[in-house]
Amino acid sequence: MLFLSCHHESHSASRNVTSQAWSGFTDTRVDLRLCISTVYMRIIRATSLQGGMPVFDLYLFDLDGTLVDTRRDIAEAVNHVLQLHARPVADVVTVISWVGDGLDDMMKRAFQTDEGEFVDELVDDFRSYYMDHCTDFSHIYEGCSETLTSLHERGAHLSVLTNKPQDLSLEILRRLGTLQYFDRVVGPGDADLRKPNPSSLLSLIRDIGTSKERTLMVGDSRNDILVARNAGVASCGCTFGYLGRDALLELKPTYLIETWPGLLLLSDPAS
Repeated sequence: MLFLSCHHESHSASRNVTSQAWSGFTDTRVDLRLCISTVYMRIIRATSLQGGMPVFDLYLFDLDGTLVDTRRDIAEAVNHVLQLHARPVADVVTVISWVGDGLDDMMKRAFQTDEGEFVDELVDDFRSYYMDHCTDFSHIYEGCSETLTSLHERGAHLSVLTNKPQDLSLEILRRLGTLQYFDRVVGPGDADLRKPNPSSLLSLIRDIGTSKERTLMVGDSRNDILVARNAGVASCGCTFGYLGRDALLELKPTYLIETWPGLLLLSDPAS
C-alpha cells in the first residue's frame, strides 16, 4: 500500500478528481497506475524541499497527543481521583475525550460538576498523583526526536504551546529527554489565555522576532487548529494524536501529517 506522510489542503482538488476517476474505472491495472502516478507527483514536490533552510522560522507544538503519547498516564491519574471519591473508573478513550481544555475542565467532565471548590480539590488530587507518575507509561512519538533535531540544526526556533500546566509540561519533557529542543514551554497561566485564544501564540511570535507567515502551529486537537486560525498562522494537524484524521480534516488545517518525519516535507503554504 502506498502511503504519503505529508498532506497539504491545496491538493484537495486533485484528490477529488482522483476519487471520481477511480469510481469510473473497471480496469484495476489502470486504477493502480493512476494511484501510483498521483502519489509519486506529491512525493516529488514534497521531497524537493528537504535539506534546505526550514520553511518556517518558528514551530509551535502542542504537548499531549503531539509530542508525547500521554494517554495512559492521564487515564491512570484521573481514575486515581475517581476512586478517591468513590466514583467508577473510566476507560482510556473516555478519559482522553475530556482532555484539552485544562485540568479544571477535565475534572468537571469527569465528575459532571461545576462546583468551584470541589473542582479545585479534584485538580489538586490529580496534580499530586500525576506529578509523581506523569511518565510511567508516556513516551515521545516515533520520529519525534529525530525531526526536532533536524529542525533545530536547520536554525528553526521550537517552542511548546499547551493547555497543560507549565510545571507538569516541563517535568514531562525533562524526564523524556526532550526539553533541550525548546526555546520556551508556555502553559496557559490563566484560563482566559488557553488555546484557542491566540494571545500566547502572538506573544511568542513577537518574542522570537519573526512573522505570522513564518510561523507554524503543530497539534492534534481542535484547539490547536483554531488557535492557529485565530492568530493568522499556518496549522499542521497530526493524525497520530488523540482527535483522529477525519475530525482533523473537518477543521481544514493548512497541513496534515501522518508521522513526525512528515513535518520535514512540508511546502510553503504560499506556494
